[in-house]
This record gives sequence, C-alpha cells and structure tokens, in this order.
Amino acid sequence: METNEHTLSAAALLETAHKAVSQGYPCDDRLARAALHLIECATDVVIRLPDRDIDSAREALGLARAAVVTATCAVREIHAQARETSEPVSLPTPGRPPAGAARGPGRVCCGLDR
Repeated sequence: METNEHTLSAAALLETAHKAVSQGYPCDDRLARAALHLIECATDVVIRLPDRDIDSAREALGLARAAVVTATCAVREIHAQARETSEPVSLPTPGRPPAGAARGPGRVCCGLDR
C-alpha cells in the first residue's frame, strides 16, 4: 500500500467510527459530542500525514489541543450535572467521617471533586 492508500484507509475507518458514534448516541450527549470532535480532529491529522512538514505538525498539535479542550469541557459539564442531580450530602460532625465514607484521604478526580 502506498502512503495515499494508507491515508485513505485510515480516514475511511475514522469516518466509520464517526458514523457509528453519531448514529448510536443522541446529539445532546456531551461525551458523544466530545468523541465526535476527537474523531474529526484525528481525521484531519491523518489527512495531513503525507505532507510531513512543519505546518502540518503545528496543525496536528492545534487539533490535539482542541480535542483536549472539548473533552475537558464535557467532563466539567457532566460533573456539574451529576452534582446538581445528586442528593444533598449532610455535613459531617467535626472529627468524624460522614456515614458510609471510606477512611483515609478523600477521592479527588482531576480536582473536580473539590
């Protein structure tokens, strides 16, 4: 296979993945939207692979950053929504962990549980 055939084959696989996600999940699903954006960014990078120049490399970096920003926003939105829909937690008595809490340091996930 030549480079162009590899590029077309990889782009076709990413297009199939894009269709599968867009058909399998509702359009208002934040995580699905992040996945779609990630696939779109990957497709753009794959298309630029044959160029192998500094501009293509910079563009790939920009696309990767955009995908990370989209995924980070999705995590924040999902986390905020989960916090809004969860039942309020009673405050613990000083010196005592809340009922059912694990002992030791609390769980922190990317600083979002603070």
